[in-house]
Amino acid sequence: MTHWFDVFLYEVRQQVRRKSYLFVTFGFPLLAAVAFMGYQAYQETRDSGDETDQPSSSITEEINGTSQVIGLVDLTPDHLFPPPQSYDVTADTCDASNVAALSPAIVKQLTSPGCMRSLIHGYPTVEAGKDALEANEIDVLYVIEPDYTETGQVSEYMTGFSMDTANTDQYVENFVLATLLQRADADTYQTLFFRLRAPATVQEHRVDSAATTKAENENQSFVLVYAFGIILAMSIFWGGGYVMQSVVQEKESRIIEIMLSSVRPLPLLVGKVLAMGTLSLIQVGTLAGTFMLIGGRAGSVFESLGDLSVTPSALALLIVYFVLGYLLFGSAMAAIGAMSTTARESQNYVTFVTFPAMIPFFAMSIIVEEPNGTLAKVLSMIPFTAPMSMGMRVAVIDVPVGELLSSMVLLIVSVIFMFWAASRIFRVNVLLMGTMPKLRDIPKLIRG
Repeated sequence: MTHWFDVFLYEVRQQVRRKSYLFVTFGFPLLAAVAFMGYQAYQETRDSGDETDQPSSSITEEINGTSQVIGLVDLTPDHLFPPPQSYDVTADTCDASNVAALSPAIVKQLTSPGCMRSLIHGYPTVEAGKDALEANEIDVLYVIEPDYTETGQVSEYMTGFSMDTANTDQYVENFVLATLLQRADADTYQTLFFRLRAPATVQEHRVDSAATTKAENENQSFVLVYAFGIILAMSIFWGGGYVMQSVVQEKESRIIEIMLSSVRPLPLLVGKVLAMGTLSLIQVGTLAGTFMLIGGRAGSVFESLGDLSVTPSALALLIVYFVLGYLLFGSAMAAIGAMSTTARESQNYVTFVTFPAMIPFFAMSIIVEEPNGTLAKVLSMIPFTAPMSMGMRVAVIDVPVGELLSSMVLLIVSVIFMFWAASRIFRVNVLLMGTMPKLRDIPKLIRG
């Protein structure tokens, strides 16, 4: 196992000289970050200009923070939802710019239906509302149906679709909620108004075989599983693809013959796989970092996820399975490259490697919902599906030690065998120039 590090350094130098690699790794994330920050700066400049013309408080912005004009028709028999214009309020009543401190009474005052008169316009009939909609006097029309108290049904009418119009539901919900709570005292109003806007935060608990419970956040579990699957898949496709491309190109140019004259096949293979794995991780890291930067500055992107947390043991297992998974698929891709005479021919065998790797990703919802189910356990024991399957399970539950050891041993043995088989194919077939071997010829190549 000598000279593998020399091969590692050589492959790294060769790859970082390629403009395509540099653009995907650094250029594309930089352009995305600059474009997002430019757009955000433009939005902040526009918003600051709007605030200069019409000052508002955080409470009123949250309740009435849209430029859309909403029409409302109340068809309930008792007219439970009078239009905002029917309330006896003044502009000063709804102006929070001079409020020094918020109290329950102030909150009730600022969020009252009467303070929504600039946002919501009432109409006596559906026909009158539709006429206003067609005349572009309003952007969207909501009709509170007669059976609202039994069904909660509210109909929405619009002339064309737009994202701003589609996001007006929350303002009508605020109006309905504030109207229903008008008779509550200030303390009760404040408590119920903000709670009923987000009525329930469901915390999932799983009961294990020892009758102990483990609290889980479904969003967090899904994000952890999805992120691990994406990172592993991208590393396999990019890193493994780089290995295969490097081998094929060096074989076509006959450079591989010079390299094999001074380096044995196994260290050559190890150096290539580790180099391309490192380079693909750098690519994944820059893209993921850019996404997290943009998502964090976007504000509400990750709010529903809470504080993502991974136990040290789960993180260690995720890293182990990630490394073993890449080594397995990277060596398999290198073997495909050694068998191929051209880059086009290598695509014939890639599916045999990439498809098994993606099976757990296709079954991700099943694995997340039933991490101890039969399908999840079986996929965790098959070497080509184990890295992603077990990684998904580890992110969700505490996998039994016996299953972890069995899966890991099978995966390690498979990695060793794949490196050995790939090195044999390197030694026998990499110098052959001709047709690509058929599947039935692969065992002969491995035996030498």
